[in-house]
Amino acid sequence: MTHRLTRVDPLQAAKIAGALYFLVGLLVTPIIYYTYVISPEGLGFGPGFVLGLPFLYAGLGFAFTALACVCYNMLARTLGGIEIDLADGSPS
Repeated sequence: MTHRLTRVDPLQAAKIAGALYFLVGLLVTPIIYYTYVISPEGLGFGPGFVLGLPFLYAGLGFAFTALACVCYNMLARTLGGIEIDLADGSPS
């Protein structure tokens, strides 16, 4: 059964994306902090930046996802959206 995705709620999609980007930022933070610790004379990103990185990721992920959803919605009105095939939930 084919369905067409004609609209994505920008706020809802952006909230989910922001949360996912925050989690990615938490995963990346120790790696970037480690590069700060081993760099000679503390060159590179400071600890304040490293601690704020997950929030920066989340904010940018939220903003760009919302923008992408708005653009998608405008294009979907003109071009018809993305077609997806969904399987029936019953076993065959």
